[in-house]
Amino acid sequence: MTVDPADIRQALSTLKDGGYRLLVFLTCVDHLVDASRSFPARYELVYELRDMDKPEHLRVRAFVDGDPPRIDSVHDLFPPANWEERETYDMFGVVFNDHPDLTRILMPDDWVGHPLRRDYPVGGEVVEFSEEHEIWQTAPDKA
Repeated sequence: MTVDPADIRQALSTLKDGGYRLLVFLTCVDHLVDASRSFPARYELVYELRDMDKPEHLRVRAFVDGDPPRIDSVHDLFPPANWEERETYDMFGVVFNDHPDLTRILMPDDWVGHPLRRDYPVGGEVVEFSEEHEIWQTAPDKA
């Protein structure tokens, strides 16, 4: 089901009252370069809910734009959302209004940008491996 981002708290609260008491996960999808389909906004927030009394689950989607993209926090409705909202902020830059501690959770505090955005510059760094690693990679039977 897709809901207006302004109604996310009310929608999830109603679903929780209706039996969907477990937030299985919260994630984000960046649709910046996905020309295969049309989306209402760049970022799709996905909330997977589970009814623990019946074998039922429900996926709730909300689309947001903006710089930064924003949506209301649901950490008080579903406590596990606290960390998942922080992860989504850290990786995608989505700001969760009224979150008690919206800080980085995976990347260093001084990291610039949000690495799972599709416009994040792709780069790399050389990783030095030991000679033993090279032997294993090229001739595992001799390692």
